[in-house]
Amino acid sequence: MSVMVARTAGFCWGVRRAVDLVLAELKRGGGPCRVSGPLVHNPQVLDALAERGVECCRDTGEVRGGVLFLPTHGTTLEERGRLDALDVRLRDLTCPRVGRALALARRKSSDGCSVIILGDPDHREVHALKSYGGESAVVVTGPGDVEGLPDLQRPFLLSQTTQDTEVFRRTEEALRARFPGLQSENTICDSTGLRQEELRKLCPKADCAVVVGGRDSANTARLADIAKSCGLPVFLIESDAGLDPRALQGYRRILVTSGASTPGWVIRRVRGRLLEMQGATAGRALELLSDAFHGSFHVLPSAFLLGTAGALALGGAGWMLPVVAASLALSALHMLNALLESGFSHSVSVQRHSFLRRNRGLLTLAAVLSLCGAAAISLFLPPLWGLPLAGGVVLFSLYSMPLIRNPGKPPRGVRAIPGSRDLIFAAAWAFLLSLLPSISLGIPRCGLPGVAAWSATLFMLLLARSILLDLVDLQSDAMMGRDTIPLALGWVWSRILFWACVTLPVVIVTASVALDLLALPALGILAGYAWLTAGYIVLRRTPFPSDLLARTAADGSLLAAGILPLLLALNVP
Repeated sequence: MSVMVARTAGFCWGVRRAVDLVLAELKRGGGPCRVSGPLVHNPQVLDALAERGVECCRDTGEVRGGVLFLPTHGTTLEERGRLDALDVRLRDLTCPRVGRALALARRKSSDGCSVIILGDPDHREVHALKSYGGESAVVVTGPGDVEGLPDLQRPFLLSQTTQDTEVFRRTEEALRARFPGLQSENTICDSTGLRQEELRKLCPKADCAVVVGGRDSANTARLADIAKSCGLPVFLIESDAGLDPRALQGYRRILVTSGASTPGWVIRRVRGRLLEMQGATAGRALELLSDAFHGSFHVLPSAFLLGTAGALALGGAGWMLPVVAASLALSALHMLNALLESGFSHSVSVQRHSFLRRNRGLLTLAAVLSLCGAAAISLFLPPLWGLPLAGGVVLFSLYSMPLIRNPGKPPRGVRAIPGSRDLIFAAAWAFLLSLLPSISLGIPRCGLPGVAAWSATLFMLLLARSILLDLVDLQSDAMMGRDTIPLALGWVWSRILFWACVTLPVVIVTASVALDLLALPALGILAGYAWLTAGYIVLRRTPFPSDLLARTAADGSLLAAGILPLLLALNVP
């Protein structure tokens, strides 16, 4: 089975703009925040916003105070007049493309034209267009409705922004045949047109199509109709939960596209689930690998390998027990953090959330045993080792307190600082696997410059890994209320920081080995940066990568960076 994902799938520009404006308002704290009707026609987006406290008001008559958002698909003139009289602060999130069509309908009506609207009669955007088009405005659903129209004076045709471009062309031809003086303007959104055009090009390469989107979404239904017209069996689903393995079993080439209000994380989950259906053996292997990442089971071997690599690079003696203790502590902290965050939000990875919920007891026990193991080993190490380790656990508890006290609420305190989690964990790895062993057991033969170089290299490896994961889906992190580094810096500056964290260590490690500050096996850590570089390229070229692919591209770098120094050490005389 191969899975093709349309590059135009996911949020259109208008939906992304609306969601970003709502999230910005939430960040300012100007609530309560409400929406007049559904903001967009997608249940996952509405559920995620509801988790953040955004209320969908079907009846706005009793609304008082706070902010009231107007939905993306427009509001009728009558409704807008009523809302203006409310004691609320209105924020109009009408898509600018829809706003342009509304303004055009009003202008042509004022010029004496009879406005003809191609669209779905029951859709809110069409209701808005009809109110702006005046009393003479009429709605048609396609060329078949043209003959039933009355005689119109100066007819003018425009369209609902999410209509089928081919239907608009045929409707325009039919109207021009009846009304030779017809004026028209194609008001279908560019994003809609590109989405439909790409779908028509990809359909001949597929055996079936999976269309992802809300069941009330008109543009999603339109995509399903286009795929059917191209001769493909179509499966219209709202999320990966709607996939039926038995129904899809006979299809080898599956095409995935989505409506304009379908978030990227839903498409990523659908793609990942389809890939899991490739076969029982492969699917089980992928499931086990996913579980390892979800439960942070990869942290222990990754930390142990990197700690051992540090001992080889720095020439540290007696590092085995400190490395084991540090690895157990890091594994425990990652597990506990994953468990706490799963109670905060589960809008992005249903599989991860489900795994953590099912295995909460086992993971908690594993984390506690790991901490106890780290503490027990510390008894056999100098006091200077145990005190910082205990201090780190206390600091983690303080850092996690907002999630313990307020599960399901947006993070506060240090957690609300953009990128705090990634910076703290990167610093913890560098401290526990490099600085602390060097200080507590005595400075190794490389000296402080070598320790500083290796610690900086570890820090940048972990930071680059975190930035890569955060760059995969900025919108989902924003919806969750997570203030990541890319959300604070923006796409461009985050990429610059990522590449700085990937390239600077190459210079630092190479120079340190040349100056004899680090042993030759230290060069092996550069495999981790090569892995991150390849992972970045793969993720950039893969539309809506699955959570498993993203985790492999990012966390695989830790294993690569730890294994190669050991292999080099075995081959160095």
